[in-house]
Amino acid sequence: MYYPYLRGKQFDLLALKESLQRHVLSPQIVPIIEPVRDSATLKNVVEMFQKVGHPLVIVNNPQVGQFKLFDEHLHKWAQAKNSSIEYGSIVTPTNYEKIMIEPPKFIIFDGQHQPRDPKIWKKLLQTEAKFLLPEQSRLRIWLPENKIVMKEAFQPRKHVESYLEKIDDFFSDDYLFFKEEGCIGFSDFTIEGSRYFDKGFPSRALALHLTYVDAYGNIRVKHFVSDTNETAKDQALKFFEAAEKMYKWVIRNQNQLLITSGLLELISLYQLRKFPGLGVLKKWTLLHHLELISQLLDHPKNWLKKGSKITELYSLIGGVEQKKEEETMG
Repeated sequence: MYYPYLRGKQFDLLALKESLQRHVLSPQIVPIIEPVRDSATLKNVVEMFQKVGHPLVIVNNPQVGQFKLFDEHLHKWAQAKNSSIEYGSIVTPTNYEKIMIEPPKFIIFDGQHQPRDPKIWKKLLQTEAKFLLPEQSRLRIWLPENKIVMKEAFQPRKHVESYLEKIDDFFSDDYLFFKEEGCIGFSDFTIEGSRYFDKGFPSRALALHLTYVDAYGNIRVKHFVSDTNETAKDQALKFFEAAEKMYKWVIRNQNQLLITSGLLELISLYQLRKFPGLGVLKKWTLLHHLELISQLLDHPKNWLKKGSKITELYSLIGGVEQKKEEETMG
């Protein structure tokens, strides 16, 4: 099972929504959302997951963002009977007792706090909760079962243009080995780091981050970075520069890559010369990542043959070229 940890930002939520609407999210993927804003989108996504019966975990005591600042929230969702929505709690110095009395389905250790009292540990281990643990924590050794290790799979850079120095990184092979490590699943922060930033802003460079599987079965991430990086002006130009590199790489390696609906959306934007904004780019790259992991889990032996939308890629390329030709003639 894959438990992607998302901070519940607008375009993360929209990627989850797209994955359900397009029927590309594996039942073996259980997103964990730490809400950062009280939004209608969050409510809609939770209700959608509940309606289709797809499992979803909501963190009931978020530690970042604005959601945690208010006891009452404007956008509330009703919990249905036998709901697929479950709740998790991040361990803090003030909620040990509450967790022991009413243990949530997921107990999350964020690396900041953990109980020192052996009695607390004994009671926690008696619960049926699943434990989400950071990779560097000793708890991954102490806890015998029901554990999920959360890794920093993506390697963030301080400056976007720094991805030019190394355009390809190892991401993860946990989908292959998590059971051998005594875990019931694996987790990461998808295609961004664990540090939370409340608001993004245009940077001097723009990068598209695409996960893919190499010849050895490792998940890697390719960084496609713009070239015009002196100032933050003209984000559209930066997108077209990065997208052109992505497009050429995809065409060159089309038979070895999983062509997903998220990737097709990015290619379509490039071919039509449309810049939709940074948030939409994040939505499509995250959707691509979720589709890739879905295929690896659902079809481990023939994921490429089963899931690649290579025919749709050919149709997209041909359709756009024909449209350009008609516009030129007209």
